[in-house]
Amino acid sequence: MTTDLAAVAKRLPPELHVRASADADIERVAEFQNRWATPSSWMSPALERRAHEVSPEPNRLTLIIEGRSGEIQAVGSTGNGGLFASPDGSWRVRLRVAPEWRRRGIARSLLEPLDDHARTNQAKRLVAAVRGDEPEGGRFAEAVGFRAYHERIDAYIDVPSFDASAFDDPDEIARRAGVRLATYADLLKERAADLEAFQRELLPVIWAIARDVPSPTPMPDQPPPFEIAKRMFFEGPGQDPPSTVYALRDGHPVAMTATVVKENGAAYTNFTGVAREERGKGLALALKLRALRELRARGVKLFGTTNDEQNAAMRGINRKLGYVPDPPTTMYEKRFS
Repeated sequence: MTTDLAAVAKRLPPELHVRASADADIERVAEFQNRWATPSSWMSPALERRAHEVSPEPNRLTLIIEGRSGEIQAVGSTGNGGLFASPDGSWRVRLRVAPEWRRRGIARSLLEPLDDHARTNQAKRLVAAVRGDEPEGGRFAEAVGFRAYHERIDAYIDVPSFDASAFDDPDEIARRAGVRLATYADLLKERAADLEAFQRELLPVIWAIARDVPSPTPMPDQPPPFEIAKRMFFEGPGQDPPSTVYALRDGHPVAMTATVVKENGAAYTNFTGVAREERGKGLALALKLRALRELRARGVKLFGTTNDEQNAAMRGINRKLGYVPDPPTTMYEKRFS
């Protein structure tokens, strides 16, 4: 499908023009989005490019609206996630308009071709996220036919003020459960001779755990091919080895917390999960305590996480640790008949 950009252009203020994003725009778009990003959603331009290279989305469409001097004033994108495409046919849509250009029809002008693109590629529904501190986004979503259906909650802990003495030692919690905690930095050394074998064992274990976690869209049944997953999950800046922690039973992974330390100085939990048969033993708490110990020793100030509203167990752990939640992010959907 060829997007009719001329039709979009006719609806824009004369000072603006629209075009499809090119490869060279990846960093510029990331910088534009970062102007309004929370600490958790902030993404370094370099990591954004790596994500595009490691996990391409052939059907992704990104439209950029620029001013006369070439500065980005709005971005709209949609895609199915590529290798992470949801089996229910969901596509994500994302819109951002600079504040000085809002209420001038720009978001609607972008949404129409994105909607058409998703429909043409057999999307079953569009899914959008609206932060709780941006209520005008929710009003817009409802006005263009979306309905709220799910909530996600960002929360943060002030690392320097965290008092670990209020909790049992995490390694002792693990010992009582019959498992051992090890950072990924430790495992890189210990398993150097068979690291790929460990990674291959780890991938389906963590994927099965992740599929149990509440989510706004279902995950694919199977993880991506190992060579791609290796680059995404085990290499590069996608995880911080010293604060990414695994629980091992007889040397086999049964739980993990994956941490990234961002260039903006904040750390973020990409994922925490425990295998079904290991739940109820305090392992998620122990993993987070070990991560916090490492981050505090390194002088990290802020540690963020995101949990779905239905994930009461993990939200309860974070509340106990002292995480302070932001207003919930609401997920909106528009289904195609």
